[in-house]
Amino acid sequence: MPVQNDKLPFRSPNEKGRYRRAWKESHGNLLLSFAGVIFLIGLAMIWASPPDTSEFDVDLGTVANTDQARSLPPNVILIRVVTSQLDSPGPIRIAVYDSAENFGNPDRAIIKDSLVPIDGFVVWEIQLGILPEQFAIAAYHDLDDNGELNRALFNAPVEPYGFSNNARSLVGPPTYEQTIMERPSESTAIEIRVY
Repeated sequence: MPVQNDKLPFRSPNEKGRYRRAWKESHGNLLLSFAGVIFLIGLAMIWASPPDTSEFDVDLGTVANTDQARSLPPNVILIRVVTSQLDSPGPIRIAVYDSAENFGNPDRAIIKDSLVPIDGFVVWEIQLGILPEQFAIAAYHDLDDNGELNRALFNAPVEPYGFSNNARSLVGPPTYEQTIMERPSESTAIEIRVY
């Protein structure tokens, strides 16, 4: 009588090493996915990081600590927006928002305006009396003067932009709470960098 070998199943040549191949394939995909995530995080960090200050060929000295601070007009806030794109003739556009619901919607801004930069910056003078107790400012450099902030893949802006408090977010725009400012009690000057 032949010996029955039920404990050792028959393996075809294709099945030999099947588990080893599956192990290698799954870890290869896992490593490739991990590398892709790291790459995307790196791109996001580069996109959200501030530029090297040597890109700004403009005197960024603050007005607050100079003799000019004494000569500010009464009851105003001076908003100075500085751009790194010195050779672009496009205007810098600004919007002032009074609430989180309106933030990011230029049609609902309480103040919106545009000026063409000279020597890499523009300055707005706004009366303190027309500002609410709390407000936020958004600005962008409209390089092609088409009236909107151009965007690329994943809705990332491709034109220089900035917010009050020079707030930035790793993914998407900062929140209203990150950009909110209190109305000053006396004349003051602030600076926003668009990059």
